[in-house]
Amino acid sequence: MADYTTIAMNYNTNTDASPTWTGGAIALGGSAGANEIRMALSGGGQGVSTSSASWPYMSRSNTAVNQLWAFTADTTGLQIATYTGDNTKANVLRWNFDALGNPLTAMSISFYGDNTHTAPSAGTQPPGTHNDAFTNGHATDTSSTSYIKGNAYGSGLTAGGSQETPAAGSVGSNPSATTGSAGASTTGAGAWLATWQSLQGGIQFITGAAIPKTTTAFFWYCTLVIFIGANISTGIYTPVFDLTYTYS
Repeated sequence: MADYTTIAMNYNTNTDASPTWTGGAIALGGSAGANEIRMALSGGGQGVSTSSASWPYMSRSNTAVNQLWAFTADTTGLQIATYTGDNTKANVLRWNFDALGNPLTAMSISFYGDNTHTAPSAGTQPPGTHNDAFTNGHATDTSSTSYIKGNAYGSGLTAGGSQETPAAGSVGSNPSATTGSAGASTTGAGAWLATWQSLQGGIQFITGAAIPKTTTAFFWYCTLVIFIGANISTGIYTPVFDLTYTYS
């Protein structure tokens, strides 16, 4: 039995109704500016060839970040067209799995401060070692939930082998900066979460509805809304988008 040999993240560079899942997928891991999903506010001066080191700062504006960009190399990127900082688009991101894996559990997604998978320190600003300002959240800004909210569609692939693909349109109820609950929010079969979940390491996370069928390629669709608040600590942060499961 085996794990997947290739897992990547596709991003939509076209419309919600006619998605273009760009071939230059974001691979797991990365360094020197490669394989990054970068957040930005419009008007910051960012572009498709802006390096990670030159990526513009954001003001602490008590609002949702309204742009996401995907960079396969330090200065090679594209804007994720359907990320708008709200719940109005379904086709934003999707995990892409090859046909070699034998999962024993449903997939789960969340964010950590780095790849040590240290539990976030909920509400604590400034963050400590192996913590991150976005995943920690803030007692006032986010009610100690993460600044990063997420949603996912079903389990991607059912136990019977049916691919679950969302239709274009709105996704659950529009999240606020304080949206989130302790533990796992589990999707329904072929459905988005009605209420978005905070993505805060192993404290608050999303789990798929079922264990995907083994040795079958599939996509698992998800989306994000990221907030930035007046009380988030200043600094440069690179939270890690985490996918967790076990396999035989």
